[in-house]
Amino acid sequence: MSASRRDLLRLSALAASALAVPALADTTPLTPMRLLILGGTGFIGPYQVRYALARGHHVTVFNRGRQKEAWPGPVEELFGDRNGDLKALEGRDWDVCIDNPTTLPVWVRDAARVLKGHIGQYILISTISVYAARDKPADETAPLVAYKGADPMAETIKSLNADLGLYGPLKALSEKEAQTQYGEAATTIIRPSLIVGPGDETDRFTYWPVRLTRGGEILAPGDGSDPVQFIDARDLAEWTVRMAEQRWSPSFAATSDTMVTAEPSSGALVRTWTSKELPGTVDRVSTKSPATWKS
Repeated sequence: MSASRRDLLRLSALAASALAVPALADTTPLTPMRLLILGGTGFIGPYQVRYALARGHHVTVFNRGRQKEAWPGPVEELFGDRNGDLKALEGRDWDVCIDNPTTLPVWVRDAARVLKGHIGQYILISTISVYAARDKPADETAPLVAYKGADPMAETIKSLNADLGLYGPLKALSEKEAQTQYGEAATTIIRPSLIVGPGDETDRFTYWPVRLTRGGEILAPGDGSDPVQFIDARDLAEWTVRMAEQRWSPSFAATSDTMVTAEPSSGALVRTWTSKELPGTVDRVSTKSPATWKS
């Protein structure tokens, strides 16, 4: 089913916003899905698995088997590697595949050689980093960042780690490859903003309230006015499963409907966290770039 996000907001039973999961919290899908989750044991994967099980779906996860999870229901676990070992996926059929870890278009291509014709819908968890403009808000129609390398299919995790500027371009090409392989109608692209919540090991979000409570002068990016949007991993996971149920396509930005700036968000975080267990307040002490705060 092809629709813009605005169509989704207007027509879908997901209620007031594309992230308003509670509107259907007590409903159950009409037909259980056979759901394949590539990954499943990282940050958002376990939330997807648990929510899908609660919705009555039949879940299979495919990963390297390095992280064990105690699932609340039956989960089929297949083991392999996106770098050339997809044998466990051969000869199987699923209604929907959610691809969480893909950062390389070659991973999309190789997975499609096994899954094409054996899944009904392919959902790629992408990123808002695919947008070319970083200085203003973008919607799903905004231009995507261009890849300027020699051969995107030759890129590896090693080359990506050596040049993190490739992240957005390679994600954008992964989206394009997915639509080429499965067709636009059978491909759903979800572009989250900064994903936060329990289980986040990056320290990108939790660093700030912890650091602010320590006091002293704090180095911060920009001048404090840069807008930031985030989405809770649990909301993203639940919404993704519901998108799988509805088979919506093609592309959707998945983020909060409000933007905050670094200065007030940091202050709000400190006030929130310190209201019960942590001492201190925060005051802006400098207007120079980079910004500094003192608590």
